[in-house]
Amino acid sequence: MSSSFKRAGKTAPRFLTDIHLYDPVHPPASGRNLLVDIPPVFPDGYDGPPEWLSPSACNHVYITKPNQTLVVPPEQRQGRGASSKVCAVCSKCRLHTQVVVNYSGNVAPTSSHLHHLVYQSSSHANGTVTPKGQRLETHYYRCSYLTCGITVSVQISSPVLNPDFLQLLTDVEVVNKRADEAIAAHPERLEGIARPQPITVLDNLRTYLRNSLQEPQRSKPISAINKRFVVCFGVDGKPCKDLLEFLEFSYRDEGFWDPPEPSTSEELPFQNELNIFIDNVIHELSILIEQRPVSEKKTPYALNYSTSAASGDFLLALEAANYAKSTRLIEFDMPGQPAYEDLGVLEDMASDLIIKAYHRQVAVDPGRGPHYLQCLDSIAQWRGGPDRDTINEAVVTAYSKGAYTTNDILKAYEYFGLSPNDRSLTEEVIIGRFNAYLSSTTQETEARQQLWRIGDARRSERIKSAAEDRVSTAEQALVYLGVEENTPDDFVITMFTTKVNDSPSSKEISEKALSLIAEKRNSDTLRHYLKTGETGAIEMDVGDAYRLLQIPDRTVGDDAILAAYTICVDEAPTQVETYTRALTIIAKEKDSPMLSSFVSGSTTHNDRNLSEWPVGLQNIGNTCYLNSLLQFYFTVRPYREMVLDFENNKTDLDEESLRQKKVGSRKVSRLEVERSQKFLRELRGLFHNMITTPRAFVRPEQELARLTLISSTNEAEIRRRSTISGIRPFGLGEINGAPVAGPLGPPESMRVDENETVVDQIAIPTEENPAKDPQTSDIDSEATLVSEHEETEPLPVQAAPVSEVSDHPEKITNTPSQPQTVKKVDPPSRPPPEPPRPAEADRKRQLIEEVELGAQQDVTEVINNVLFQSECAIRPRGIAPDGEQLDQIKDLFYGKTKSYITAQNGTRSKEELWSDIKVDVASGSRDIYSAIDGAFDMQEVFVDDSLVEQFGAISKLPPVLQIQVQRVQFDPVKKTSFKSTHHLDLKETIYLDRYMDTQKQDIVKRRRDCWAWKRKLVGLQNRKAELLRLSDNDGENMPALFKNASNLLTELSAVNPTEEGAGDSSGFNAELAAELEKLSQMTQAELAHIEQETKVIEGMISSSFNDYTKLAYRLYAVFMHQGSVEFGHYYIYIYDFKKDVWRKYNDNDITEVKDTAEIFRNPNRANPPTPYFLVYVNAAMKDRLVEPVCREIPSERTTAENTATTVVPQTDGPMNVDVDTEMKPPSYFDLKPKGDLEVTNLDPTSPLSPTAVPLKRKGSIDQMSITMGAPVDAS
Repeated sequence: MSSSFKRAGKTAPRFLTDIHLYDPVHPPASGRNLLVDIPPVFPDGYDGPPEWLSPSACNHVYITKPNQTLVVPPEQRQGRGASSKVCAVCSKCRLHTQVVVNYSGNVAPTSSHLHHLVYQSSSHANGTVTPKGQRLETHYYRCSYLTCGITVSVQISSPVLNPDFLQLLTDVEVVNKRADEAIAAHPERLEGIARPQPITVLDNLRTYLRNSLQEPQRSKPISAINKRFVVCFGVDGKPCKDLLEFLEFSYRDEGFWDPPEPSTSEELPFQNELNIFIDNVIHELSILIEQRPVSEKKTPYALNYSTSAASGDFLLALEAANYAKSTRLIEFDMPGQPAYEDLGVLEDMASDLIIKAYHRQVAVDPGRGPHYLQCLDSIAQWRGGPDRDTINEAVVTAYSKGAYTTNDILKAYEYFGLSPNDRSLTEEVIIGRFNAYLSSTTQETEARQQLWRIGDARRSERIKSAAEDRVSTAEQALVYLGVEENTPDDFVITMFTTKVNDSPSSKEISEKALSLIAEKRNSDTLRHYLKTGETGAIEMDVGDAYRLLQIPDRTVGDDAILAAYTICVDEAPTQVETYTRALTIIAKEKDSPMLSSFVSGSTTHNDRNLSEWPVGLQNIGNTCYLNSLLQFYFTVRPYREMVLDFENNKTDLDEESLRQKKVGSRKVSRLEVERSQKFLRELRGLFHNMITTPRAFVRPEQELARLTLISSTNEAEIRRRSTISGIRPFGLGEINGAPVAGPLGPPESMRVDENETVVDQIAIPTEENPAKDPQTSDIDSEATLVSEHEETEPLPVQAAPVSEVSDHPEKITNTPSQPQTVKKVDPPSRPPPEPPRPAEADRKRQLIEEVELGAQQDVTEVINNVLFQSECAIRPRGIAPDGEQLDQIKDLFYGKTKSYITAQNGTRSKEELWSDIKVDVASGSRDIYSAIDGAFDMQEVFVDDSLVEQFGAISKLPPVLQIQVQRVQFDPVKKTSFKSTHHLDLKETIYLDRYMDTQKQDIVKRRRDCWAWKRKLVGLQNRKAELLRLSDNDGENMPALFKNASNLLTELSAVNPTEEGAGDSSGFNAELAAELEKLSQMTQAELAHIEQETKVIEGMISSSFNDYTKLAYRLYAVFMHQGSVEFGHYYIYIYDFKKDVWRKYNDNDITEVKDTAEIFRNPNRANPPTPYFLVYVNAAMKDRLVEPVCREIPSERTTAENTATTVVPQTDGPMNVDVDTEMKPPSYFDLKPKGDLEVTNLDPTSPLSPTAVPLKRKGSIDQMSITMGAPVDAS
């Protein structure tokens, strides 16, 4: 069973040693965090400083804080929720550490069991500052043994007493000056009193605090003229006022200082924050006292600070106190490399424990298996003697199971005369060298073993299959027959017969290869040939047609049939003729005009003036919402102009510019900038084509789709996944046998833990294409020296493939086609490789698969990727105080929200950037205001274990306001995703005054009134649900239930009233029936009252801000999805303000919307098309912000009619989902938070400010300079 962990861990003793070595104040030169990033000490490919511990780091001596520590006995650790906590402070630097161990309650570990802790996550990783000024970081770990599963958290916090307070307490001159001032102020009272030494000040302060915490009967108000107090802390304590108040002392006007008042009745260990704080200060004061010079310690007062080392408590809590140690430690050689650290062990551990640690590392981090075996082998040599024999036995066992070391990989390359550092090595070259070598040696077994190690190290299934001489996957079958994934079936059959004719002995394996390809493609043609040996067409009836398109229900509508058809075509494009024939048969059988029209081709619009009509985008495959996004961004005029004039806007690539570049709160690497600039150049090419083409539509390039859909950080991972052997690169499973592609639903981790195991059992991913040298590239070049027939290889994360870059663009003009480029890097003596495959098709196939994988990203991920890359590529106009880049993208699309949290100790706020507002319609239909309200309304949340109020307000509005409608929800009961189709009532114009950050009392009052009304609405709806009995399944509401019961009793009372004994019961039944009738009427009246009151309250809410209409935003674009979570089709509506018309952009087909009800109305039918992304634009700036039609068709070229090519309106896979319910903030003109809502001007250097350089469009005399209007008073 595969482990669910994906990174290395460390044994408990190593873990505790690292805690003692970790010093956040003095990080190492490598930048590696000892508690998070290690092991391994140095990552793959690291070439920085070989320092993982700073020479300045404190080698901590931790002492236990007993009042905060509890280590539960072993016999009490099996209960659910059992935990130990060890709190300690360093006696040298006063760093505080807390280790909490939560025991799983599983079977008690054996005496030889050592926990193997794997890092999981962090909070406060950037050093959150507590209210008391301590920098805090917390890290979480889990034991990797499946039968154990304990969890551990480590919290590191800086000293409580800062340098300023230390100076007050320990600086001799400062202490003497305070004392002299006190003696001068009270000469008679302090006559004969000597100046106190710093140790006296520290001890007196410790006494005050210790009394308040441990001896409350001795903790009394301190007179400001108390002799001991005044000479230590100054006249009235004022020189130390900040320190004393920081320590929770409080001054009374009567001239007394009241000491802190902690909870003295609390049981140990402390949980109360004030108790913990005072206890920490007492420990720090005691440490400072111990650190004072000997000359100060001659005073006879008690230094009764008893300490105990925390290491023992740490080991007991982590059940590692008695781990087996080696008896030969002093005989071991000094390690020459961090092998012990990389295995997560200590040098003093017994060899058996080190072997176990090796197995755990390989289990949780199999990708570094060779490195860990190398470490184990090195430790064996350093130890020598019997330890070497013990470890060598484990090494030999690992070899017998196919393991190998990093040295073995180097030897494997050397065996074939190759170098692992040669980035020009391709799979063809390696396999060719192997075949050439095989023909000249009798050592076939060894040669295959060496090749297999190379293939395994490169994660190349193709090389491994060549080493094993096997055909077990469709990918291997393609290689074996010498065909490509998109090779037509008839040519596959030709290559099959050629193979068998040339080598009759290969018939069996060739038939297996053909069968694998047939199943992968779901090809009836290939199956028919395997069965009959004939290539004739297969007769198809209606049943066959439905089965071929994998439609189990013949009653489904035309939309679903088209969806199934397009999925099949996407999955097997070589079978398009067969699928089209099936669709034709179904169209005739259903007599469907829609299907028939689709088969015969889309309607052309020859009467259009293309110069006044937008350009369509041909769907290039299963790329979901790509065309909608590209169309939208093309119409945003400042963005389009920036892209077209990119060369004058691009950021410089010099070291200083890159050093300062910070986008998305993080530094951006050179490779990311280069990749982003390539993205904008690709986008510029598309935009230029959309402007100048004489055709009705253009086709986006696959490379643009890849760069749009895949972020730089996901690129390497997607390429790894795209070459998984025998598995199509889709993450959504199958529907009736058909793989599903599209944006992913909620993460599987939201289900149950078992699902992780299922995922982990998938075959280890491989990379078919080894990496080329990225250093020979210049991403700025638009041409490339790499031949189009050369395979492109995946590079490490954040590296760009060579095919995307070039070295000498000036040479390209002389060599437009260079098929010999690869041969230049091969030594002349290299044996001939295998016959070359058509690598251009390989590259195209890989590109398509990457695009399909990128399409699984959530729509907001893709939008964020577009905006992030745009920012990375362009020159900043300024730098924010936090180092963030300011630019045109932030000016256009980003806003800010200020979140307020109101608690008993006051109100605090936090401002965040956002690029869209997230709203949902999960609970029912609503209008756009109600949906946006949900992102900003007050809600009650738990913060620091207390219930507080939280709400948000917009502090900065972007001109282009993007709103994401979260349609995909997760059903925790069914463990499945579903699409919410509740109606969202859109408005052509919305007014955002109500959401702005302001202190204007009228707006604040109206907000709070609305929040109160909404809370009342919730109560009414809950009561209504009770009266309607919505949680019951019998279909009866309370009025009906009471009514029916009353009728039943009435009928019973009328039955045989003269019978003996019937009189009493008859009267009882009649009386009860009357009571039930009253209850029926009362509940019915209550329901009517609820309905009436609900309407009144909803009316008050909806009209609350009717008179605030200064900040108007117009609806501009509506992204639509038709289908379900599993699949569907995407298109977009865009409004043309100049023409006063809505248009529907459906890939290559753009039509005018005749009836806007299709956009705005509630269709009241099952699974209707629904908006999932909205764009509103500032009404005052709309004509400068958006321009849907931009055509400049060259006059010498006549307007060509669109070809009659049938372009399938693609069904693109699952609906996008964003399970993050937290609204992350979007940026633009400032709004004053106080007084009137006033729109202020931007930074003077902003391209949207009045002084901005005009953005020019090539070939046009029109110059656009967006300037801000006069301030808007929203009062």
